[in-house]
Amino acid sequence: MLKNKVALVTGAAQGIGLAISEEFAVQGADVILSDNNPQVLDTAKNLNQKYPGKITGKILDIMDVNSIRVGLEQAVSEFGKLNYAINNAGGGVLKPFAQLTDSDFDTTINLDLRGTFLCMREEIKLFLKQGFGSIVNTGALGSIYNPGGMGAYNAAKNGIMGMTQAAAVDYADKNIRINCVAPGLTKTALNEGEFLEKVLPTVPMKRAATPAEIAKVFVFIASQASFMTGQTILSDGGVSVGLK
Repeated sequence: MLKNKVALVTGAAQGIGLAISEEFAVQGADVILSDNNPQVLDTAKNLNQKYPGKITGKILDIMDVNSIRVGLEQAVSEFGKLNYAINNAGGGVLKPFAQLTDSDFDTTINLDLRGTFLCMREEIKLFLKQGFGSIVNTGALGSIYNPGGMGAYNAAKNGIMGMTQAAAVDYADKNIRINCVAPGLTKTALNEGEFLEKVLPTVPMKRAATPAEIAKVFVFIASQASFMTGQTILSDGGVSVGLK
């Protein structure tokens, strides 16, 4: 159980981010759900009624360093500390490579890679002051194995894997762990329909993950994998090891 532990999750209004937040709550942690979507405030209220820990929502823009700094400062002011930071917010444009515009590329890189960088940098500064902390970033199976149309997205997610490794080495001796989870095909609102049907036959387990399944991996790595840092963990139903 994670009673008296505090977790902050970005991109928590829905999908995998919401599932990660709920898994922390199930295990007794206090949780801050953050998102640039105001829906996150109502989502947090609903969770707060279901679980024993204190659960709050916060509007946070990962593209704005001041928003990140204020969010972290408020989290520590309210809870006294931050144990876990889950950098899950992201998105981007999926198109065949030559069809990507400059704007498509910049939008995807900024939202996924730069947003994660800004969050990581400010979280590490906080964790250095505390003397402890654990970060888990959201990567993607598409960085390693993809069905096409992911040029900008792959560039961003591979960058996140690289930043995870670099920062983990920088702060491994400071009681700060930094890892990454790369989910495979996951049944969320963003993946429903044609994309899900196209990719599903390539999954050896012949099904998509649920957000709750992926969330358990994030929470375990953040809170229990105490001798793991700098790693990207795939949770992909077997896609990365073979086709069936």
